[in-house]
This record gives sequence, structure tokens and C-alpha cells, in this order.
Amino acid sequence: MSRRYSKVVLTREPPHARARDALIEAGYEVTVGPFNWYSGGDPNSEELINLIGDADAALVCPRDKIDARVIEACPNLQVLVCAVIGVDKIDQEAATRRGVLVCNSPAPENFIGLAEATIGLIVVLMKGLKRNEAEARDGIWYRVENRGLMMQGRTVGLVGLGRVAQETAQRLAGWGMRLIGYDPYVDADAARRFGVEKVELEDLLAQSDVVSLHVVLTSETRDLISMRELKLMKPQAYLVNTARGGVVNEADLAVALNQDVIAGAALDVFVNEPLERDSPLLKVDPRKLIITPHIIGHGQNVEAGGFDMAVDTIRSILSGKVPKTVKNSAAIDRWRARFHA
Repeated sequence: MSRRYSKVVLTREPPHARARDALIEAGYEVTVGPFNWYSGGDPNSEELINLIGDADAALVCPRDKIDARVIEACPNLQVLVCAVIGVDKIDQEAATRRGVLVCNSPAPENFIGLAEATIGLIVVLMKGLKRNEAEARDGIWYRVENRGLMMQGRTVGLVGLGRVAQETAQRLAGWGMRLIGYDPYVDADAARRFGVEKVELEDLLAQSDVVSLHVVLTSETRDLISMRELKLMKPQAYLVNTARGGVVNEADLAVALNQDVIAGAALDVFVNEPLERDSPLLKVDPRKLIITPHIIGHGQNVEAGGFDMAVDTIRSILSGKVPKTVKNSAAIDRWRARFHA
């Protein structure tokens, strides 16, 4: 017979009380950690172990590093759920070994917001808005070489063809742009259905006027874009990364921009966040590089949908049901055997 599950931990004080109140109303014992959701220090492994302890579920911040030590030290833990899309700070292999489900919360506010932001960055880059604004403020008026590019007829390469890329493609469909994509886990017919021609990565890099990254951070995608890949791109091409910082080798990108290997880039995500003050990216000509603090895809109410989805995920799992948001499906059988046999 299944035991009664009742304890849920929020590792940090959420930006509003919505999730905590909903979990309390559902009858769970809820503990909220002392850390701030968006600022301040991050808890270490020992602090996370003490906080999660004997809880049955943990709603974690995307900045929380949940390693094998944490997972193995929490005997009743059934699920680690994040209220956003990314779960790359969680050791999914360790969670799978323990039968702990790892879930994300791909609420529309998350993936649509990122798609909108991606398009905004593409426009800013291709129209040369940063350079023209800087020169206008300096009293330099209308230089022919500062004219932007016509977007119609240009090629956008989408690396990764998940929800964000699909929403981006849908919004670009009416702009008269050619859309190509690379994703080893999406077949050509599926890509064609949302208007994207599937190609190999090297072909995408060589053909694209803009390369936009939409992949999760894994051992396969870490440093996916380094100097070799940057040199495959057109000298007049642009790179946009709203996915995960570790996908781009930041030192190589800084060199590539300084040496005009590519024309420019826009980054909202970084290997270390906040961006370290000695990062080589900060030494790049700011007219070539847009830097935003992992915020560009977040609308004013972005948390609401994600936290609602996270609460629903916790309620489903603690009642023995598997939600669609499970990222490590290989853990399901072990989870059932441990907690719902």
C-alpha cells in the first residue's frame, strides 16, 4: 500500500505566494527555503540536503545545483520540479538511478515569450539598431555603411526544433524568410509541418544569415558553437542565443567578434550568471554584441503559468500519476517500484 505523501519544499521564496498557497490548500506540509528566487547567494549541496531532507517533492529554482549527493541524501524524494523550461542544473542521471522524476514547466508564457524575444533580437541585429543609436547619440548622422539588411529573402537557421524554435518559425512565417533547422531528434517531415527545412548543422551554419540557438544544455550541446563552427558561418552573419550559456564557447565568440569572423551576436544566457566582470564578452565592441541578463524572454507575468504547472505536476506525481512534463522517462519504472508499488 502506498504511504501518504505530504511534505513539499520550495527551495527559495517564490516571487509571489501563488505556488505556496496552492500547495497548502491541497493539504501538503510546505516548507520554504530562506534564499531569494532571483538574487543573492545560491545554496550549496549541504544547505539543499538540510532543506529538502525527508520531503516528498521539491520545487527548485533553475539556479539550484541539484547534484547526486543531494538526490541520494533525500530518501523520500519523488520529484524535482522547476517552474521554467530549463532543468540543466539537476543531475538527471543520478535522479534516474534513484527513481526520482525530474520535471520542467513549459508554460506558454515561457516558450512564447522566448520566441518573441528571439525575433526581437534578430531584428535589432539585422537592422543595425545598436550601432545606429550609438552613432546618433554621438552626433554621427546617416552613414550609408550603417544601413541594415532586408530580412525578406534571408535565411534563419534554427538549432534545436523544440517549442521555442517552432513558435519562432511560426512568427517568422509571414516575413518572407527562408527557415532551415538542425535537430537530430526531429525528423524532416515534422520540421516541414512548421515551415522549416531540415539540414545538417554544418550546412545550416554555412547558409544562414542568422543562427538562432534553441537547445537544452547537455554533454552533446556543451560548446556546440565554438571557433570551428563560427568560422563556418558567413562573415556578415549573426548569432542569437536565448537557450543556455554553455552551448556557446564564450571565449571563442569574443575572439570571433573582435576579428570580424561574424558580424554580431545577441546573448541572453551565459556560462556563469550573473555574467562575470572579467568575461571577455564585456571587452567586445558593444555595437557588435547585445548582452541582456537572462531576462529577454520573461514577460511581466511569466511566473504564473510556470508555477501553476509545477504545482499540478507535484499533485500528479504524489498521487501516483505521471505528467507529460517528465524529462527523465527512464526513471518512471524505478519511481513506481519505490513509491507506488
